Amino acid sequence: MNSRIEPSEFDMNLFSSQTESMTQLLNQFLNTLDLETEAIKKNLTQQLIDASSHKSDLANQIEEKNQTLNSMLEKSNVTLDSLPDSSIFNTLPTEIQNNTLALIKLIQNCHDKNLANGMSIQMLSNINQHALDLMSGKPKDDAKLYSSSGEKTRSGYQSSLGKA
Repeated sequence: MNSRIEPSEFDMNLFSSQTESMTQLLNQFLNTLDLETEAIKKNLTQQLIDASSHKSDLANQIEEKNQTLNSMLEKSNVTLDSLPDSSIFNTLPTEIQNNTLALIKLIQNCHDKNLANGMSIQMLSNINQHALDLMSGKPKDDAKLYSSSGEKTRSGYQSSLGKA
């Protein structure tokens, strides 16, 4: 018994509708990531919090759409990433093919920008934690600093700057 759906049984209208909806959500997500990037660059804490909250809401909606798309594609034993290499893809109208390729590219762009933002936030967090450790006199064995002459030195126990 073959459970594979033939290309003629693939619901192009539903697939097209789902990819259009996913594209709209991903464009909103990308715009939110751009706002988050600006908030990180300009140190706008409230804007960063708002963007993160909106990003989380959009991520939940995207996940729901993704599950719907995946369940559709599973019937044909393909994933969104593998669809362009499948026999079904060649049977789709050119517009749907182009929209699918654009969707895959948009997903990758969102992933890359989200990863870059996450790395920026983590780096700033590490810098802030190190600065707090230095100000509080907390010893940090693995910190490498530069002396006034530009040579690498290890941070040792520093006395506290005092308490306010």
